[in-house]
Order: sequence, then C-alpha cells, then structure tokens
Amino acid sequence: MNWKASDEERKDLIRWCVIGDSFTYLNDHLDETGYRVTEGYISRTCRKVSGLFPINLGKNGSATPDWLEEKLPEADLYTVLLGTNDWHTGVPLGTQEDFDQKREGSILGNLAVILSHIRQAGPDAKIIVMNPVERGDFVYILDPMNHAHGSYAPDQGQMLCDIAEGILNACRNAGIPVLDLHGLSGFAPETAVRFKRVKTPEGYRELAYPDYVGVQIDYENDEYPYPPEAADYTYDGLHPSDKGNEEIACLLAEKIKEVMHAECP
Repeated sequence: MNWKASDEERKDLIRWCVIGDSFTYLNDHLDETGYRVTEGYISRTCRKVSGLFPINLGKNGSATPDWLEEKLPEADLYTVLLGTNDWHTGVPLGTQEDFDQKREGSILGNLAVILSHIRQAGPDAKIIVMNPVERGDFVYILDPMNHAHGSYAPDQGQMLCDIAEGILNACRNAGIPVLDLHGLSGFAPETAVRFKRVKTPEGYRELAYPDYVGVQIDYENDEYPYPPEAADYTYDGLHPSDKGNEEIACLLAEKIKEVMHAECP
C-alpha cells in the first residue's frame, strides 16, 4: 500500500523503518544473491506479523558511521541491524560511556546517535536493536575478489562476538528492546556453510569448518567455493540463505509482537 493512501486505509498498518546493512538491503535485491535467496527476512517477517508496512532503508556494506547523517522517515517501529561491517572495517566497539554520552567514533557511540535520530523522527515509535551474527569465510558470489575471513578470528584486533555482546549490554542497560540474534539465531562458523570447495594438489575438496581455515584459494581462477548445495545458514559464508533469513524472521516476529502487542495473521 502507498503511504499516500487515505487515513482509513492506513490506520491499522504499522510503518516499519528497517535500518541495516546488506542483510537488510538484499531483501529487495535478490538478484545480487544470484537468486540463491527467494525471500529475505523483512518479507518473511511481514508474513508473520499482521499489518507491517516496511520501509527498507538497508544500505549494502554500511557500518554505523554511514548512518550518522541519515534522514529518517517517521514510522511506528524502527529496527536496527548493524555491526558486522564495523567489525570488518575496524570501527572500535567503544564503551558504555560512549553510548551514554552519544560520542561519535565508536560503534556504541555511533549507535546511540542513530537511536537519538530515530527518537527525533518517531518520538512515540517502538525500537528494536539487533546485534550481528557470527560468520564464516565470505566470498561474494558476483565478485570472488571481494572476500573476508570468518569471525573465528579477530579483525583489526576485535572479535565479532565482543561487538555483539557490547551492543546487547549497552541497549539492555539503557532499557532499549534488543534482540540477541548473535546468541539465539544459530549462526556460527560451523553452521554458516556446510562446506567450502577448495582446490588442493589432489583436486577440489569439500572441507567443512574448521578444516578449510588457512587453505589458500586463487579467487581469480579457482571455482566459486560455495555451490548451492554448500548453503546452510548462509549461501556465501556471510549473507543469510533462505534458512538463515527464516531464522531471523521467526525471532524478529516474536520480538515485534512483544513490543508492539501485534497479533498474528
């Protein structure tokens, strides 16, 4: 439904502003998954909670600094899912004080600024913050030269699990509803993919985590390491597969119903 519709048509709908990175962006850009994904977590959540009208603001590759100047629309519900790109690009976690003082420059400080902008855009809106999930070795399906190691190892001195815990604790301490995707969703290096197909002197082998860790790949010339049958919670080591999107949607739908007192369809 278009938001230029009449008040009568809109009155029972929940305007849901969805803030996030590629996990969110890809919901509306399935072609960029190579059509490995048939439905993203936003669409799946809308089928589980009556009356949601999503406004997908997801920005591919975004981290918390990319949202500090974002103009946000008015909505009834805002969700925020960021952090994995902050981890990969070296944005420091920061402290509870950074969060409390809304100091830009760290993940927690940036997040607090984003939340303050949400409050300005929707003073009476509900907010749910989600923390990032674990990841395996990422290889972009449309450009294998774009790749990154999994969260089993630190990136620029930080573990992704510490970032997830920091976001969870800061929001809880501030009384902001938070969904612990990291702890509840089941994403892990072990479950990101079933295997990684790598070239060895004996030929291609399908190695599960952690056996693939450290195995060198010629990303320019070797086969793409994640054929469709390798998918588990992700299809490329990072981005949710249908299974992963469904898990996120189930958890998020329950959280939305909790904070909005919404009814199931």
